[in-house]
Amino acid sequence: MRAELTIALDGHPVTLVDLSPNGAQVLSTLPLRPNQRVRLSLPQAVRPLRTGAIVVWASFEMPSEGARFRAGLVFSGVDLDALARFIEAHRRQES
Repeated sequence: MRAELTIALDGHPVTLVDLSPNGAQVLSTLPLRPNQRVRLSLPQAVRPLRTGAIVVWASFEMPSEGARFRAGLVFSGVDLDALARFIEAHRRQES
């Protein structure tokens, strides 16, 4: 993924670190805990791609920028075709 892509998690901005058809890794200032159900909204031109997800793992980090949570999410009920288009559109350009 391109660096610093912001998405919405339960209506709050989070940083998308990695994305696959199965799930995502995010950085959040909101507390995230394993087994927590959340709603993801990925920005698209026409309308956001929305899906439910479950936090599979979460860790607390304290970098110099301030406290944050890093979490792994697994999707529930995502539109795989729309997700594939989103991933392709936001793929990091390798040189």
